[in-house]
Amino acid sequence: MTPTKLLIGQILIVFVVVIAGVWFATEWCAYELGFQAQLGPCWFMALGMPLYRPWQLFAWWYWYDGYAPDIFNEAGAIAASSGLLGCLAAIIGSLWRARQNRLVTTYGPSRWAGIREIRRAGLLRHAGVFLGRLDERYLCHDGPVHVMAFVPTRWAQGGAGGGSAV
Repeated sequence: MTPTKLLIGQILIVFVVVIAGVWFATEWCAYELGFQAQLGPCWFMALGMPLYRPWQLFAWWYWYDGYAPDIFNEAGAIAASSGLLGCLAAIIGSLWRARQNRLVTTYGPSRWAGIREIRRAGLLRHAGVFLGRLDERYLCHDGPVHVMAFVPTRWAQGGAGGGSAV
């Protein structure tokens, strides 16, 4: 999974945690207040229970705090703890993304071939275009595809490579 997808997933998880926590606090507050008519109409009914909009807690807190301060303080603590859980989820997601970033290289998935891949590609034969050397073995390509090699000027005449590769 790419770091960008992990970041988007991380953001979604944080939003879900925070919204679910605030919604839980709203429903808990409504339950503690006995789902009184003064709370206003519910958003919808689920399994015979009225469900209010997640942010409704804050309007109730503003209007009815004087009547039940302990309930609203506890509901506020529940909502605030969901914010802290969201922060914790963000930190864990950031650590996970940082761990994934170690697997990414500057050149994407490109890397040098291993001996198995070199054998499978048939580059250890003694016929074809000379590509270079791996330890004491010559790498040659003898196939129907084109080969293009880029090397520095004077590489084979004892330049930077000392003549060990083309």
